[in-house]
Amino acid sequence: MLQTALQPMSVEKTEKLTENTLLLLLRPSKEFVYHGGQYVMLGLVPTDLKPFSIASASRTDDLIELHIRNQDNSQWMQDLFALNVGETVYIDGPNNQYELDPIDMLKSRRIILVAGGTGFAPMKALLDELLKQDESLSIEFYWGTRSEEDLYLDQAMRQLADFHPNIRYITSVSGDFAEHPDQRGIHHKVLQDHPDLSESRVYLCGPWPMVESAKASFIEAGLSPNAFN
Repeated sequence: MLQTALQPMSVEKTEKLTENTLLLLLRPSKEFVYHGGQYVMLGLVPTDLKPFSIASASRTDDLIELHIRNQDNSQWMQDLFALNVGETVYIDGPNNQYELDPIDMLKSRRIILVAGGTGFAPMKALLDELLKQDESLSIEFYWGTRSEEDLYLDQAMRQLADFHPNIRYITSVSGDFAEHPDQRGIHHKVLQDHPDLSESRVYLCGPWPMVESAKASFIEAGLSPNAFN
């Protein structure tokens, strides 16, 4: 069900995952129906909202989980990072960002989720959604970052992969994607592991130069353009 409505939400938890990455858990003031692969518009006031991916499938505690990277150290970001538990923010959404193929279609393909930096958030949400629908799916999750510190949920992902033997979790610390999109990026690790992607379904989120480079390389490796998001 698609629902788009502005509502206040209270800050349930705020935690620095890294120096520049903030975890926010928000409690809706009324029912908020969403699924993995959607995003919201977030702001400290109703008139100044910015887009952020929801970082999980729907949670049993009804909270909204966001992972927010401070890209520009603007006053808006400084104010967001200074939020305290109990304060109010405003959310409009949810809105569709990624839409999973039907499970029956995915069962016949290799499912590859690729995250660059905090592109991890929507990919983790898709992983959660896939596991909610069918825990037997074979899924490969690739996460590339600029530093070891940026793998901010590495331990949790390793534990998840240990619990689900059908999940393969791969990481790469490869420097600045934006500066060297043709030489760096987790998508090169995908291609090393899978030079033929003709039977794969790829979902990817990361810096735009990485996305452009990855899509071109994946299609060259046999991936159908319709099998890439």
